[in-house]
This record gives sequence, C-alpha cells and structure tokens, in this order.
Amino acid sequence: MEIIKSEGQFLVWEIAKINFKHNALLSAAVSAALLLLTPVIVGTANLDSLTSAVPLEMFVSLVGIVMLTPVFWPEQNADICDLVSSKYVSCMKIYFIRTIYSVIMIAVFVSLFSVYMGIRGCDVNLLLSAGAFADAVFLGALGMITSSICNNTVIAYMAPMIYYALNYGAGGKLQNFYLFSMTTGLFEPKLWLFATGVILIIVSIMLREIRKKFC
Repeated sequence: MEIIKSEGQFLVWEIAKINFKHNALLSAAVSAALLLLTPVIVGTANLDSLTSAVPLEMFVSLVGIVMLTPVFWPEQNADICDLVSSKYVSCMKIYFIRTIYSVIMIAVFVSLFSVYMGIRGCDVNLLLSAGAFADAVFLGALGMITSSICNNTVIAYMAPMIYYALNYGAGGKLQNFYLFSMTTGLFEPKLWLFATGVILIIVSIMLREIRKKFC
C-alpha cells in the first residue's frame, strides 16, 4: 500500500511539474511583471487599511485571470486533446492539478505583494490579502468557465476583463459581487466571490470533461 501511495504521489508531482513548465511558466512570468508594474501605476507606501485595498483589489487580483484562464488551453488543440485523452491519467485529474498549482501561485503572488506593502509602511492585514485572493479566484474562475464553454482562450480572457471594467461603472450596484468592496470597508462580498469562484471552477472542469468526447 505504501508503495502504491508513493507512486501515486510521484505521478501527481510529475504531472504538476511538466504542466507548470510547459503551460504555466509564462503565466507566472506575466503575473510577476504585473506585480512589478503595480507600484509604478499606484501608490504602495504608507497607506491606511482602506487605501491599501486599492492596489490589492484593482491590480494584484488580476493575477487570477492570468493564472487560471489558460487551464484548458493545451487541450483546445485537437491533436493535443486526442493525445491526452489516450493516456491512462484522466483529463479531469490533470485539470485539477493545473488548477491547484495555479491557485497556489495566486496565493503566493498576493502574499508576496502584501508583504512588500507591509515593508513600505502600509496597514495591510490578513483580511485584505484574503480579499484580494478571493477577487483573483473569482476573476480567474470567470475565465475558466468561459474557456470551458467557448473552447477559446482569447475569448475567455475577455469575460473577466469585461466584468472587471463593469465594476468601475456599476460600482456598489453589484452588491455582493462588487470586486472593490474593501475600499468601502466591506469584506463580506469577498466570501460570496470566493464561494462563487470555487463553484465556477468545479463546474468548468466538469463541463470540460463532458466536452472532451467532442474535441
């Protein structure tokens, strides 16, 4: 039993390593570039808790789109889809592995930027970091569900960006789905965003698995 368990863990690690190298490394680089650019666009020094939410919600959360939207991108090529489908490891397992390491990377990026802001004298706490993480997961989940439905990553990137832009115009009218709620002192919408994001991720993977037979 121990040998089987260790072999399974090794397989998961190998799948994650190969997929990250070939599919997520560029996304991680783009996310890192976005974080480096954020202090140039908006102030990140000596901010109180409300103003500290601005860079986290409005800029750092965008890494969710970058990391999660391309989860299904490789299989949108029919030849790759056929090749992956012929393997004994299920596509759903691969999708979950990609999603998990992408979510972990989002958490790492948000945490690193929060630490950076703390060093710069900002009043950043765990709730602010968690709120930015929730935004990122939700936006990325919008990209994933769109990609799963449309089978087109370019269109998938547009969906969360349109919703992001909508938050500038609609503002508080979105209520529990307002991305920038922490700038107004409200954290509860983040719970709705995170829960909805998780549901969308699960549904998108299930839809993709159903779609696999038609790819």
